[in-house]
Amino acid sequence: MAPPFDTTESEEMCLKYIWLLQNKDGGPAKTGRLSEYLRIVPSSVTEMLEKLQKRGLVAYTKYQGASLTEEGERIAVSILQRHCVMEWFMVQVLEVPEGKFHDEACRMEHVLTVSTAEKLRKLTDQPDTCPHCYDLNQLHCQHLPVTTVLGAQA
Repeated sequence: MAPPFDTTESEEMCLKYIWLLQNKDGGPAKTGRLSEYLRIVPSSVTEMLEKLQKRGLVAYTKYQGASLTEEGERIAVSILQRHCVMEWFMVQVLEVPEGKFHDEACRMEHVLTVSTAEKLRKLTDQPDTCPHCYDLNQLHCQHLPVTTVLGAQA
């Protein structure tokens, strides 16, 4: 199945974490922080940011960080919405245990279509605030009815 956007999974992950870091830190996402979340070396992050800038998805300045353009933000929010709906569906409907649903949602967010995500959302109690209520420290929506996430990292 083709992804909903003309982006690779790696590009989508980078856009998603730029959005999350911008919202958490209140400014451009720094290369070092992106490196931590993406689990790649800073030079690879720089290379990715330069590529995304050429595509018009981010505004990147070396040593300053990266901010999403309007199109980059649209893609990042859509990816995160699909991630969130998968987490909610797995927890509420499938009863996937803690420590498992985040990583699975991370893999599915890149291939799940927007229309399927909307149908899944109707089967859960997911709040309309998603993805703006996503907790970067816990790596899931702050309203998701779980107490802890064990060993989950995207």
